[in-house]
Amino acid sequence: MSTSHEDLRRHPGHLIRRAQQVHYWLWNAEVSAEVTSPQFAVLYALRAEKNIDQKTLGERVSLDRSTTAEVVARLASRGLLQRFRDPRDARRNLLRLTALGLRTSESLIPRAARMNRLLVSVLSECEQTELLRMLNLVVDADESLRKERSSLPPPLAGEGRGGGRVSKAG
Repeated sequence: MSTSHEDLRRHPGHLIRRAQQVHYWLWNAEVSAEVTSPQFAVLYALRAEKNIDQKTLGERVSLDRSTTAEVVARLASRGLLQRFRDPRDARRNLLRLTALGLRTSESLIPRAARMNRLLVSVLSECEQTELLRMLNLVVDADESLRKERSSLPPPLAGEGRGGGRVSKAG
């Protein structure tokens, strides 16, 4: 008979959550306790693409609208990015890194790279490549999964989304 722990190790969602916990711990230990991984993603995106609007930024780093707004507000309050009016459309704000934001992102990049190497260090180089390939498949499927789910009728009371269908993903 398997234990609940062994059984949970066959559930992708559980393992993804556990992997996220490992990532969170490594991030705080190796990269920064002050700048979170989503905040770093925003800094990194603004380093690569200057003067973009908040909606576009959120799309670039795969954050929902409210999370993007919260991350941007925190980074702006710490002087790492600034908002300014779009000269072509005064209704729109654009974002860019400050000098401090650029220095911060530049100092975190090598730490994040080292942390990512540590995160997957138990895997061979071939396995690391395969892990990234498979994770990208799952992430890229997000849009089609969302479209499929939104076209279904709303769940009945007490049922999960999808009218009681059994998920293939355990």
